[in-house]
Amino acid sequence: DLALFAEMGFKVLRLSIAWTRLYPTGEETEPNPEGIAFYRNVFEEMQRLHIEPLVTLSHYEMPLHLSVTYNGWTERKVIGAFVRFCRTCFEQFGSYVKYWLTFNEVDSVIRHPFTTAGIVPDLCGEKGELACCYQALHHQFVASARAVKLGKAINPDFQFGTMICHITVYPLTCNPDDVLMTQQEDLMRNCFSGDVQVKGVYPYYIKRYFERQGIEFEITQ
Repeated sequence: DLALFAEMGFKVLRLSIAWTRLYPTGEETEPNPEGIAFYRNVFEEMQRLHIEPLVTLSHYEMPLHLSVTYNGWTERKVIGAFVRFCRTCFEQFGSYVKYWLTFNEVDSVIRHPFTTAGIVPDLCGEKGELACCYQALHHQFVASARAVKLGKAINPDFQFGTMICHITVYPLTCNPDDVLMTQQEDLMRNCFSGDVQVKGVYPYYIKRYFERQGIEFEITQ
């Protein structure tokens, strides 16, 4: 209840826009007008109650059609479908929203592939599920960057971030081996996705990990 939320004194509310409310399969060329009207009503009510929206564009809400047809984010063409969805959000709701998150827990694809990226393990074939996960994550990195670039072009005042599932790791003992393992876990769990999105390149430690694990995926120019 938004009114109750406002009465409790909260000024910012994080919510998400379900991709499927606007594009049920993800491949439509025009958005669903009922979905547009639904969210406009939500944002107008938030504005009336002086609640600032913080909107997540992708929060475990990938259209099932894209998952079963393309194995989710493993397919590069999904980037275009997502950017089209983002454009609609920016153009339709940009007068109400200035704070955006592109992906919720973008790093979680390794932990739960289907929930985060729509990956169906049985569709991964010979390259394997882990390679599919990193391919999907790469496509989400690209999609996030394109969405931010588009949003800034539409409204330079938009502010963007992403959501990292930070998992704190402690060494079992003060043994240097345990401390080193903790540092390595922290890099993989908490630093990798942020490093890529902030710096625009894959850091050295994840490249070494790919080499050791024999993980290969496509990165285009």
